[in-house]
Amino acid sequence: MYQDFFGINEAPFSIVPSARFLYLSERHREALTHMLSGLTDGGGFGLLTGEVGTGKTTVLRAMISRLPQQAQVAVILNPALSSHDLLATICDELGLSYRDEASFKQLTDIIYQHLIANHAAGRQTLLLVDEAQHLMPDVLEQLRLLTNLETDSRKLLKVVLIGQPELQQLLQQERLRQLAQRITSRYHLLPLTEIEVSEYIRYRLNAVDCLYSVFNANIVSYIAKQTQGVPRLINLVCDKSMQLACQGGTHSVTKAMAVQACEDILSWQVPSVTSSRLSLAWLPWTIAAALCGVMATVAWQYWPQTHTITQSLAAVSSSQATATDMVPLKTAVVSTETRLETAINDSRNQRNAMQSLYQLWGFDTALNQATCATSSRIALTCFSGSTSLTRLGLINRPVIVTLKDGQQQPFYAVVYAITNDRIELLLDKQRISVTPAWFEARWNGHFSLLWRPPLGNKTTIRFGQSGARVAWLNQQLNTFLGDDGPQVSYFDQTILDKLRRFQRAQDITADGIAGPMTLMILDSALNLPGPTLQPEQV
Repeated sequence: MYQDFFGINEAPFSIVPSARFLYLSERHREALTHMLSGLTDGGGFGLLTGEVGTGKTTVLRAMISRLPQQAQVAVILNPALSSHDLLATICDELGLSYRDEASFKQLTDIIYQHLIANHAAGRQTLLLVDEAQHLMPDVLEQLRLLTNLETDSRKLLKVVLIGQPELQQLLQQERLRQLAQRITSRYHLLPLTEIEVSEYIRYRLNAVDCLYSVFNANIVSYIAKQTQGVPRLINLVCDKSMQLACQGGTHSVTKAMAVQACEDILSWQVPSVTSSRLSLAWLPWTIAAALCGVMATVAWQYWPQTHTITQSLAAVSSSQATATDMVPLKTAVVSTETRLETAINDSRNQRNAMQSLYQLWGFDTALNQATCATSSRIALTCFSGSTSLTRLGLINRPVIVTLKDGQQQPFYAVVYAITNDRIELLLDKQRISVTPAWFEARWNGHFSLLWRPPLGNKTTIRFGQSGARVAWLNQQLNTFLGDDGPQVSYFDQTILDKLRRFQRAQDITADGIAGPMTLMILDSALNLPGPTLQPEQV
């Protein structure tokens, strides 16, 4: 590493959270003040949202450190839980004992008794849920029920939900309107401004007593634009830039080094949600497609052999963009055929695709753990099958597909988005657009995906069964069909008829059995949490 070269004992731009590098920009301080003040009023919920890497966890850690000593804080970092598991996890975080076979009511009673005891002792009880966009609606409803316990002036349990912007969309669902009405403190964390990026970089370098002016004003401005002010990306780019400076024997990062660092780090980043639905940043060879308007067919086959990418910071307007909305990095001559061949050859390992799939679900997984076995730890389930392109659109979740190249050798892609005239693929974390015809000519119909089965059980739900999963199915069907029928937990003829109505409406076999395919399509139809194949529509 470069620590000795710069005379420092620690890498200043590590992405591992550390109190030593806790930097609160003006907007971070504003978010912190907003959330802390919300905890003192009579409401039950606070909401903090922001794009990936904007510093939500930084605010969370700062908030915990500023709470009064008498407050008891429970933190849930992996919210991919069933309602029952949620209650058990809260008991664990609060240090409460319970039997392994404890029921919903028993767990709830244990928590309620503890909340009353804390209130009597003058202690505030706070539950912080990070990555809350992964919560299922029934789990959110369980959280709301926990906040029902209150005095004349305040709730005995305060809950703060921290998550990505899709958490706001999740809370707009009709079934969650009661919870949404209880949110008394909201804050959406935006990325850093260019001035704040400069302060952030300087703060990090000062924290490790770096004596060199590693980044001049022009380099900082460039990094701010390329990373769009996202702290995590700033860390990665600055760290890579300092590595390149060390290799080059200089204590100051040059423009060429910063450009190379941005190319190396940002080329695999999945873009943030934009209003245009067309932002496919950091794929240099697709820029020519946007500028030349040749996306009417598969670009790989019909682009010229070489093309020039020119530097420009002007955004392509939505009226001009036919395929992408790009910020190119530098002037270069590249071969599209070479780019495609390289991307395909880098996609021979199925685990790389599985790692990308986990990332789309919000989980960073080591390559050796990018397997189906890992999914059970985060309440996800692997599913493999064969289907049509139309049915993939109905499932509406990213999938791994096996494609064949010109020599009929397999390579693996993640289907990231589907529109009427375009399919977006992730090839070794690089994002490309192809036409449906190109895709179907290379695909045999097989796919694999991750999904979150109801109540953590992936088995089918059939006529004659009873229990919580039947009650869940009945509730979801009522929601979809607009049926005000009673809540029941026995799979009778009424549920069978509703299930067949749903299956016919989705043009799937109306067998009256809620198997994985039906459940996944129901999941999509109700817009339950998780990545979709239309991730950037607003």
